[in-house]
Amino acid sequence: MPLSRGIDALGKPVHHWSMKLGFYLLIFSLMAVFAAAQPAQPPKQESPAQIAARQAFEAAKTAAETGDPVKLRELADLYYAGKGVTKNLSEAYKQYLASAEKGDVLSEATVGWMLRNGQGVTRDYKKCLEWYTKAADKGHVESQLGVAELYYNSVGLPKRDYATAYQWYLIASGLGSKEAAAFIPRMEQAVLKEPNVNAEQKAAAEKAAQDWLAAYGKK
Repeated sequence: MPLSRGIDALGKPVHHWSMKLGFYLLIFSLMAVFAAAQPAQPPKQESPAQIAARQAFEAAKTAAETGDPVKLRELADLYYAGKGVTKNLSEAYKQYLASAEKGDVLSEATVGWMLRNGQGVTRDYKKCLEWYTKAADKGHVESQLGVAELYYNSVGLPKRDYATAYQWYLIASGLGSKEAAAFIPRMEQAVLKEPNVNAEQKAAAEKAAQDWLAAYGKK
């Protein structure tokens, strides 16, 4: 069937689809002109809370420039949570690490956590254990549990080390960890026996934990 046609101003035949195309082009052109003529939308204003958060971040950033480990950690906290600044785990890790290298125990623990979980940094179980141990030696209970878990599950280690895990669970329990206290009986029932742990290894872990707690109590 032949295409339907019309007649243009010069008397020449015009296909209807061509006429429709011209019509749509005209409409789109008019829409573009209308859109361009609209006044620009004003930038979205910050709320008082957003302004306060941004100012707090800027103040924390300035304070951290002194190199104080606590100030570095506070800045890292803001990057980690995205308060007053776009959330940036890589920058948070950088600031936590700077603080940890100056001996801040909370930052040492956090660096260990971020390495354990690959947050803001490539996952590295060996370095995780190193930082967890630094914090654990200073009495940070969550890090003690972290060290114990790594040894118990042989995370990043060639094999499970139940005796060392037991030692750190005992230490954490001695510092009041209910989680550790609840887990120790399960260890005694399941793994603190041959062939996993012999009597001498178990006794050595218990003595090491007792000595650690005694020394810590004198600090």
